[in-house]
Amino acid sequence: MLFNSFSYLVFLPVVVLLYWRVPNQYRPILLLIASYIFYSAWNPIYLLLIVGMTLVNWVFGLLIAPAVHWRKPLLVAAVLFNLATLCYYKYVNFIFSSIVELFHLVQLPAGSISGNGGAQISEAWHLNVILPLGISFFTFEFLHYVIEVFKGGQAVKNPIKFAVFAAFFPTQIAGPIKRYEDFIAQLELPSVFRIADLEKGFVMVLHGLAKKVLLADNLAIYVNYIYGAPGAATNLDLWMATYAFAFQVYCDFSGYTDVAIGSALMLGLRVPPNFNVPYMASSIRELWHRQHISLSNWFRDYVYFSLGGSRCSRGRVYINLLITTGLAGLWHGAAWHHVMWGLFQGLSLIINREWMRFYANIDWLKKFVHSKLWTAIAIFITFHAFCLSYVFFRADTNAIALHILGRMLRLWYAAPHGRPLFLSTQGPLIAPLIPFIIAVLVLAHILSEFLRRNAFWSKTPRPLQAIYCAFLIFMMITLMPDEANRFIYFQF
Repeated sequence: MLFNSFSYLVFLPVVVLLYWRVPNQYRPILLLIASYIFYSAWNPIYLLLIVGMTLVNWVFGLLIAPAVHWRKPLLVAAVLFNLATLCYYKYVNFIFSSIVELFHLVQLPAGSISGNGGAQISEAWHLNVILPLGISFFTFEFLHYVIEVFKGGQAVKNPIKFAVFAAFFPTQIAGPIKRYEDFIAQLELPSVFRIADLEKGFVMVLHGLAKKVLLADNLAIYVNYIYGAPGAATNLDLWMATYAFAFQVYCDFSGYTDVAIGSALMLGLRVPPNFNVPYMASSIRELWHRQHISLSNWFRDYVYFSLGGSRCSRGRVYINLLITTGLAGLWHGAAWHHVMWGLFQGLSLIINREWMRFYANIDWLKKFVHSKLWTAIAIFITFHAFCLSYVFFRADTNAIALHILGRMLRLWYAAPHGRPLFLSTQGPLIAPLIPFIIAVLVLAHILSEFLRRNAFWSKTPRPLQAIYCAFLIFMMITLMPDEANRFIYFQF
């Protein structure tokens, strides 16, 4: 069930109404039933997967908590179970194809792996595995749970509440990744209806859907057109499509997050934020404190810190960063170009650390770095570095990504083969509006932090709020595609 579908627009109000009508003690049961219905709407048979993983991890938690001598083996077993499940559904074909490519690279005997034999072996090793929706997210929540219980956290004894933690429908498919202590604590307390939460949640859902339908889906038309045939595009088109993709991902995923947080708020529950105006960050390090916050924190806590974090030698710290970001890239997709995207982030973090070390002992430069002028320059550099990394994320292969990057960096050949496609009549109808849309999104990014800090929405008269919401609904009905497009992060 997609958030931007008619079925969800019926499903959510029904669940909210029933939730506030039933007694407190039955609300977790209602949430669990609703969450399983939500997941079953995609593929009913895969409901067995999330139910099975929930049962196994609940038992592991109960066994780990009181154990003395067997706590560590039980934790290892729990971690291996979750990772093995994730790897089977998400990475098994990637692993097989990588092995075939490796055999070919080291030039094994011709009949064994190369040529038609290689294709036959690759096809024979390919498994027709359907990637379950949200498996990357709820697997990480299960891993967080068993690790925290091992560290001394309280195991969840109530199976219904534990099942709701993993299956909670607003965050089930694409996060944010919840912390069980915070979420279970809310289920333990009596829910109190607040009209302010209902109104705020409704507006967040509306904003999220508007980001998706009005912005992300329209930007995607141009991005798909250019990246579908990059050889036919001018260098300026490649830059414009990369800018568009950066904002497509932001509007798509932050839009999903807004719907998730808003839906939870309408039920009186709070889930962690995931975005905080990331493209206003003045460094890559700050950007990852503002973008996909729950995932960044997960990799920091359970991968980076486990490797030693920053409490190591300088070289080891940089290796830790590359391992962590490389795995984060692999988490985003079972392909080497996603790994390269992650390594790009690690390299950017290393450069950022080296830059901080460089100016730390130069007084005049240190003073300049803390000036508003440098902050503006740093935001510009950080945004463009992140956009360049997105070429690896969006391109189909590393070879295509490197080709596109090579052309983009030849700034002196902006349009060597004639007019850019976004200024011609050859492209999609949205193409001429792309520069305008990007400019508006940049301006909105700059203003949003200021408006939020000054509580602009809460100070707006209610009639104007109603007119604004009605306008968004009208625009979405008018411009919504014939078929609802899946959110980007549903594939992860």
